[in-house]
Amino acid sequence: MSNVILHFEPGETVRQDVEIENTSEQPLYIDVKPHVVSKPGTVDEVRTFIEDPMEAGLLVTPSKLVVPPHGRKLLRFVDLKPGHPDERIYRVAVTPVVGDIEAQTSGLKILVGYEVLVLAQPQQPLVKLTGERDGKALFLRNEGNTNVLLREGRQCPAADSDPADCHYLATRRLYPGNEMRVELAIDSSVDYYLGIGTRSSVQSWP
Repeated sequence: MSNVILHFEPGETVRQDVEIENTSEQPLYIDVKPHVVSKPGTVDEVRTFIEDPMEAGLLVTPSKLVVPPHGRKLLRFVDLKPGHPDERIYRVAVTPVVGDIEAQTSGLKILVGYEVLVLAQPQQPLVKLTGERDGKALFLRNEGNTNVLLREGRQCPAADSDPADCHYLATRRLYPGNEMRVELAIDSSVDYYLGIGTRSSVQSWP
C-alpha cells in the first residue's frame, strides 16, 4: 500500500487515494471495512463499523476490489464533513480474502492485512501539549483539540553530545485528552519532534 496514514486538514483536499499493489502471480481479492474510532488512545477506545458514510463523515470506495497479478488498484477516501468543529478518527481495515488454492497437495497462503489510519482535523486546530517533570519522569498531556505525534524524542548529556551518547524515548500519538508518562534516564532536557497533521516542530522540556 502506498500510504497507511492519511491527514485531512482544513482548507486542503477532501479526497485522497491509496494505491494497492499486487506483487504475486495470483489475483488479490481485497475486503475493505471502515470504522469510526471513539475515545481514541484510551482503554475505552471503541471502533464502530461505518454503515452510513454521510453520518460518519468518511466514504471509502470500493468496499471490495480485485487486484490483478502484478497490477495496481486505487482505494479512494473522501472526507464528507470538511470544516467539522471536532477532530474525527477512523481506522480502515484492508484485508486480503483467501481464494482457492489450485494444487494437488495441501497449500498454505500467508496473507498480510493492513490498516489505514485516517485523521480529519477540526476546522480550527488548537495545539496545546503540556509537560511537567517529576524527577526521572515527564508527564505529557494533550489539552488541544487535535492529535499530536511525538517522535524522535531524546535526552542528550549536552547540546553538543555525540548522538550515540543520547537516550532515545518512546514514540506515541496523543489524541485530545490523552496523557503519557515518559521515563527519563538522565536529568538533561527532553526534546521531541511534534507531528501536527502534515507539519512538524520541535518542543523541549528543561
